[in-house]
Amino acid sequence: MAESATSWREFSRGLLRVDSERFDLRRGVRCGLVVVLPVLVGYLTGQVEAGVLVTMGALNLFFVEPPRPGTVGSRVLGVAAVANAAAFGAGTLVATLPRVFEVPLVAFGVTLALLPSVSVRWQGSSFIAAVMFVLPLGIPPTTFLGVALRPAAILAGGLLALLLVVVEHSLVPTTPSSRPTNGAGPTTPTDLRTVGAHSAIVGVTAALGLLVGFELNLARDYWVLLTVVVALRFDLASTVAFSTARILGTVAGASVALGVTYASQDPWILLAVLGFVSALAFATRAVNYTVYALWVTIAIIVLLSLAYAGGPALAVTRVLDTLIGGALALAASFLLWSLVHGSSRRRPT
Repeated sequence: MAESATSWREFSRGLLRVDSERFDLRRGVRCGLVVVLPVLVGYLTGQVEAGVLVTMGALNLFFVEPPRPGTVGSRVLGVAAVANAAAFGAGTLVATLPRVFEVPLVAFGVTLALLPSVSVRWQGSSFIAAVMFVLPLGIPPTTFLGVALRPAAILAGGLLALLLVVVEHSLVPTTPSSRPTNGAGPTTPTDLRTVGAHSAIVGVTAALGLLVGFELNLARDYWVLLTVVVALRFDLASTVAFSTARILGTVAGASVALGVTYASQDPWILLAVLGFVSALAFATRAVNYTVYALWVTIAIIVLLSLAYAGGPALAVTRVLDTLIGGALALAASFLLWSLVHGSSRRRPT
């Protein structure tokens, strides 16, 4: 009971904590420029979708590194760049299969991607690999060539981001911080049995989210899976905290993105917005997770609006899918919490 009370106190503190000292505008601007550059090149060369995929690769490599730079080595980031591309390619292949194969393979793929998080060193890259695996499920490729070129574009974006990180680390030496961070990725136990069980639970819940997406005919059902992967943590309090923060940030961000995409579909205006909100996302990543989720939501909606049909409707879809994914994560976490605590209460003393 004492541990449970402590977890809930940490939940309330984490949700409301604002660490203004960790606002890093310089890093935000650098990341924002790398996010915009591939899309800009894509527009100038007539390869918009390729540019968006390169940007996704860069974005998700930045997510591997904790909010304070310098705490993850270049070798880990290099492996993460390759793993992200491989995971995206695997997800793209799964998206082309019939549903009877797609659903179990989603459970297997998410589970496999999360297993390396048994090592603290690989927690960030493992978590993002799971994200990259579910990303292409809602946007199936239209050609066989797309299956091959998609992971190549993701890898190019990852290597571009890695180059920036290496240059940044060489120019601005940093000292790893021991303080907790907001939204830095899941902190996991290092016990293989616990990590394996948790990975399987996330995988099965993600597959269930995909089934819900099929039944409701959701246009971007991968957002349901993304929310499950991001929010479903090792304890109920953390799951509630991340689900709540993600839902609040998503609703606020989608509201802003709805107004932006409704007001204009001019690609140059959207590019400017993308660069601005991406910079703010990485600048505020360690400040507060809800604020960070707000900027990331705007960035993702604007990014997808540049390459895929949907426009303002993407904002509404994002909110609905996040609510569904958050509800699934909470249900799975609460069920596990009930089973664990129920069995402990029945255990003889």
